[in-house]
Amino acid sequence: MPKDKWMTKEVTTPYGVSLWRSIRNLWDEVKNNSKVKVFYGRKTMIWKDNWHEKGNLEELFPDVYNLVTFQQGFIADLWTLQGWNFNFRRHLNDWEVQRVADFLNTVEPFNGLQTGKDVLWWTGNNRGVYEVSRAYKLMDQKNQQIKNWPWKQIWKSRIPYKVSCFVRLLAKEATLTQDNVMKRGITLCSRCFLCGETLETVNHLFLHCKYTQQLWRIFLSHRGISWTMPGKVSEALKSWEEAGVLAKDKGRWRLIPASIWWAIWKERNSRCFESIENSVQKVKLNCILLLCFWCNQLYSNDIVSIIDVLDSI
Repeated sequence: MPKDKWMTKEVTTPYGVSLWRSIRNLWDEVKNNSKVKVFYGRKTMIWKDNWHEKGNLEELFPDVYNLVTFQQGFIADLWTLQGWNFNFRRHLNDWEVQRVADFLNTVEPFNGLQTGKDVLWWTGNNRGVYEVSRAYKLMDQKNQQIKNWPWKQIWKSRIPYKVSCFVRLLAKEATLTQDNVMKRGITLCSRCFLCGETLETVNHLFLHCKYTQQLWRIFLSHRGISWTMPGKVSEALKSWEEAGVLAKDKGRWRLIPASIWWAIWKERNSRCFESIENSVQKVKLNCILLLCFWCNQLYSNDIVSIIDVLDSI
């Protein structure tokens, strides 16, 4: 079976198919702006295809996906007159029950199978028919969004290059937190290593975790800023830049998010791979010392102390 049954296999031969290869390479753009309208359900994979109004179920519930036995199943195979028929690889743990319940509530409104073949529906217009002009406008909107990408906060900050690459991965939500690991097909019992209260995702670990927020409060309370934490890392970078308009030293102010995230990531990995757990006070100190070290690298001719750094932001 082809990797994507709605499209032919990817073209890899070098000769004789250059035009089709160029067309085939744009399939991901078409697929991202399409959804499947389910009728008989024989062509629609429940986990892999974008048929549900909320999105792809494998991406919405990667933990539940790793629990089920029939991951390549078609809707027609899992739907019965009595409703959905899902089988799990093992008995559920207590902390997994709520997620499975959320998943079942998500798929419960399905109206059942109907007569006819499943069809791919273009979401760019109300008729479901693909239009080149509309597709071009959608792609152009995507390019407009890229213009708002916080590249200055990532690449213009005077931090080590590996940390800049790490921040870029955070902004793209591609860091190997447990939710991204599960999307690669690895089964985990996802739990935040810092707070232990919810699933570990990029935005939770680096923005919304109550452990991480204590590091943010060091700098926000020092400046007397009342800041609502954004939903995504990329939004946080832009918002942080705006919050630092009145900072005494904007260069140092721009270093703060990276120092927080790097300290949090090192603490998370220490707990994950070495089973070493530091107190939040120790992590706060590590974060401030890291910021001070970077500032000394930024102003190599003038050694600055921790007090100098905090007073300058």
